[in-house]
Order: sequence, then C-alpha cells, then structure tokens
Amino acid sequence: MNENLISKYITSERLSAHGDIDEYKNNLQKSKYFYIPISILEVALRNSINSHFENFYGRGWMINEAQFLKHSELDKIYRAKSKLQEKKEDVTKDKLVAELTFGFWTGLFQSVYKDKMRLSSLKQIFPNLPSKNQQIIDRKTIHSKLNHIREFRNRIFHHENINKECYRTIEDDIYEILDFFDIEIANFVRELNAEDLNK
Repeated sequence: MNENLISKYITSERLSAHGDIDEYKNNLQKSKYFYIPISILEVALRNSINSHFENFYGRGWMINEAQFLKHSELDKIYRAKSKLQEKKEDVTKDKLVAELTFGFWTGLFQSVYKDKMRLSSLKQIFPNLPSKNQQIIDRKTIHSKLNHIREFRNRIFHHENINKECYRTIEDDIYEILDFFDIEIANFVRELNAEDLNK
C-alpha cells in the first residue's frame, strides 16, 4: 500500500501507535486470531451467569431489575432496554441478555457482589472450576482475569494496539476461563481457530 493511501485512510497518528505498516498488519492478524475465543467466552459467560441467577431470582431478574443489583449495573440495564426500544424491539429476557455489554457481566464479579459470588455460585457458573486441592480460584481471581480479558477485548474492538507486554499471557487466560466452563468448549474454540489458520 502506498504512503498516500496509508496517510489518508489509516492516518499517521494511528500508524504511530504500531510503529510501521508491518506492525499494523501484524496487530490486525493477531486481533483476528482472538476474535473467536473472545466471542465464545463472552456468550458463554453471559448465558451461564443468567442461567445461575434465574435459578435464584427468577427469569425476570434483569427485566425487573433485581434488588441486589448496584447503580452501575442498573444503569447498564436501563441503557440496554433503551437501545432495544429505539430499535423498536420487544424488551425480552433473551434480547436483554444479548444486548448487555461484556462490562456488565464482568462487573458482577466485583467485590460489591461478593455475597452473590461465593464459591458455590462460582461452581454453578463455571462447572469445571478446579477443586481447592488443585488450585484456589475465588471471585477476586475470576474478576481479575475477566477484567484483563475485557480490557484486551476492548482494544481489539476499538482497533488499538494489542502487542503489549501486559497481554503476553492473554491467550492462556482466555482458554483457562473457557476450561472453567467445560474442556469441550475450550477444545471447540481451539479447533475453530486451527481451521481458520489452515484456510
């Protein structure tokens, strides 16, 4: 690609965040590689949390804005409802689950929800969580890992540089969370990514 096209359509400012066009291309390829694992992790997380909370608070826990939710999460639900209404769509449980951001779902592991995310709840959300004898995984650990993945995911979706030292082990973190759901899900993602690389 010639310099004029790079300057006009990519811009020197964006390119400077990567170094040069080769690094920019490398970042795009790496972002593409992570799209499938992050997408499946996000879908699995929201569906697993929703299923768990439905068992305790009923199918309408989000639509009815359950009392245990804090202001930040209530605000995200309000905005998700508003988006659906703007699109002239019915505000159903399934549509609301899909509309809510990754930040909403990861936010449910913050310390303010520690009484809702005890080990027994974590085992319901992540059925393949290691036993205490194997590895101690608590709410705080889950929140830290998910928040790190969320930051990485947002950099991908905002076309930012992901070739940073702080994300050196991000692939391991993503597959560890997928393993916590079920090893078969993690293997499914690995196979999908392998198929994509072989095309």
